[in-house]
Amino acid sequence: MGCAIALEARRSGFDVVVVERNGAVGHGSTSASCGIVRRFYSQPGMIAMAHEAAQIWADWGAYLGDIDDELAVFQRPGMLLVPPAMTADIHAVVSHMRAAGVDVETLTREQVAQRFPFFDTAAHHPPRLPDDPAFFEGTGRQIEGAVFETDAGYVVSPSVATHNLRLAGEAIGVAFQLGRGVTEVRHPGGRFILGLEGGGTVEADLLVNAAGPHSAQVNALVGCALPLQTRALRREVHAVSNPAWTAEAGSPVPVVGDLDSGIYFRPEGGGRQLIIGSTEPECDAPHRVWHDDADQLQPVASQACFERQSLRLMKRFPAVRRGRKQGTAALYDVTVLDWYPIVDRTDRPGYFVCIGSSGSSFKTAPVLGALVARQLSAHAEGRDLDAKPITLELPRIGRAVDTRFLSRLRGGLASTGTVIG
Repeated sequence: MGCAIALEARRSGFDVVVVERNGAVGHGSTSASCGIVRRFYSQPGMIAMAHEAAQIWADWGAYLGDIDDELAVFQRPGMLLVPPAMTADIHAVVSHMRAAGVDVETLTREQVAQRFPFFDTAAHHPPRLPDDPAFFEGTGRQIEGAVFETDAGYVVSPSVATHNLRLAGEAIGVAFQLGRGVTEVRHPGGRFILGLEGGGTVEADLLVNAAGPHSAQVNALVGCALPLQTRALRREVHAVSNPAWTAEAGSPVPVVGDLDSGIYFRPEGGGRQLIIGSTEPECDAPHRVWHDDADQLQPVASQACFERQSLRLMKRFPAVRRGRKQGTAALYDVTVLDWYPIVDRTDRPGYFVCIGSSGSSFKTAPVLGALVARQLSAHAEGRDLDAKPITLELPRIGRAVDTRFLSRLRGGLASTGTVIG
């Protein structure tokens, strides 16, 4: 997110310095991202922004410009979303997707079984914990259907994509201070002065917080409280062998968002593996770990979470074998109220935030970067962004989006309250 903002802000004429505490970009929570690129969201504005971003990922080299680097790869096996029920809300989202130009289908249970014969179409909602005596008991029901985005997919290496953005920014003058954590932020006379680890300072007229899971801590350093709270939530992603992969044909498995089972998964390693994450089912709430200090994270996957997620996958995909624990732990930067990002000015003049991405905004980073750049330009021109928020043009899909749904002043948005958005 920070590198995308830097690139877009520099393209808008700003002198930009990125301050990064790690020794390289993309080595924080981004390195553990599954990089899924899809458009299914509860909010029409985010559907449109995600669809615009998908066009950028599909032509990544053109977006970046001429850089001497191996480019991140966008694989597009499609995405299957399995909701607990094919409700009016699901059909409304599909209508908004079609209106934005997304190639999307609704499938019956029979069509899911025919197209993806390796999946069991039994319904599992509500998900249960493996130690629940009813975990292995069938519900006697079948899924009602699913939503399939035909050209959705995933970016193979989010860290590579972030490095690409860094090089694109450096090529046009973005400066990077790497390995320099921020120890203090002062605001004398309308300028920001950032004290850095190891000594030295960076001064700026405008400051953007894109610190991911550290976003709340940076807000505290600045001395700026927001109406919406962001917190760092521990999340784990695990890997198992993909029984559907063959050397001749690769993997037929799409990206899957299985809200019915409480997981999402996608191919990895050329399709030889599947990586599994959680869609935050209610039964897992007692096991959620929130960190007020993001540095408390221990990035080692736990056996208990591996068993929860792999066993849920095995119920949907019976040929999967659990094997030995493989995985990692990282942090989501969650907007607690509704799991949607906050991309806005703040009440501290010159201080902007692009935070609370809640695990689902890697895909939209280039578009959110463009939004922040527009906000910075409008602020520099004296515009009151609360009174006149940005309407963001999305040139690749020919639409415009009223971005008030990303405001710090919004009420709670209708959403799944999960990483699905």
